[in-house]
Amino acid sequence: MLAEGHPWSLIGSVLYCSARTIAKCKRRFEGGGIEALVGRPCGAPTRWSDEAEAILRDALQHSPDEWGYRAVSWTVPLLRDHIEKQWGQRPSGEQVRQQLHQLDYVWKRPRHALRESKSPRVLRRLRAIRKRVKNLPDGCARLFEDETDLLLFPPLRAGWFLRGKPAQVPISGENAKRTVFGTLDVDSGHRILVSRDGACAVDFQALLRLIRQWYGSRRVAVLLDGASRHSAQESEGLAAELHIELIRLPARSSNINPMDRLWKWGKDKICANKQYLSIDYQADRFTEYLLGLSAQEALRKAGLLSGRFWLFR
Repeated sequence: MLAEGHPWSLIGSVLYCSARTIAKCKRRFEGGGIEALVGRPCGAPTRWSDEAEAILRDALQHSPDEWGYRAVSWTVPLLRDHIEKQWGQRPSGEQVRQQLHQLDYVWKRPRHALRESKSPRVLRRLRAIRKRVKNLPDGCARLFEDETDLLLFPPLRAGWFLRGKPAQVPISGENAKRTVFGTLDVDSGHRILVSRDGACAVDFQALLRLIRQWYGSRRVAVLLDGASRHSAQESEGLAAELHIELIRLPARSSNINPMDRLWKWGKDKICANKQYLSIDYQADRFTEYLLGLSAQEALRKAGLLSGRFWLFR
């Protein structure tokens, strides 16, 4: 019909096809003649086999770069290429996806996990800390301590926005920082929070004085990391003077300090997707929210009520 000079609109209406299909057929004919119009051979799709499944399982146990590919994460197209290279037949994308689901694989975003968090060294250290905490005298307050930085530049989180319009968070271009020091009582759920301009030893020492002020003459043990502001000679001397026992947590280990979960919850609720007029107002809102939680809420959000928290195992 093209050779006879019929317009594309007429050809499309007669053959019920789009201009894109007509152009594709025209290119095939010009490149290979009548035989090229036949296209790829028809027939049943490639059948999945135990050999293909074994290749897929083996591939998923290693990173793509270990197989020589210039990638570090598997995708369906890359898995198809790999299976074809090993098996000699190319499966469809749908076949690969179905097999991935049958093997209990899902497409999701990973999170950071420190390799040392379950090392034998860390596990031995945690057992020693559990024993030390268990041997504390009756009535001793057990606190977790940590710090977090608040930035005027807001963190971004997923939320509800209008379809078809960019999801934007207005910012001024300015930035500022405050450090919030805090403790959580594992028994009562009581929190002590203080916002400071810096994150030095003197700022940590201000928190130690607040702890002693709140707990009076009661004995206190604080579990905290080994940051320099905690291990400074002046900090350790003040803790001893105030009769506050400092118990060091393992370094570079995740999911150990429940304050991390409390910080994350507060930032998601108060700081995300909004830039405040001042960093001090943001810090006030942040601490007010966390202090406004009930004791049960604070313990639950920190993960202390899960029954699987490492300190109570």
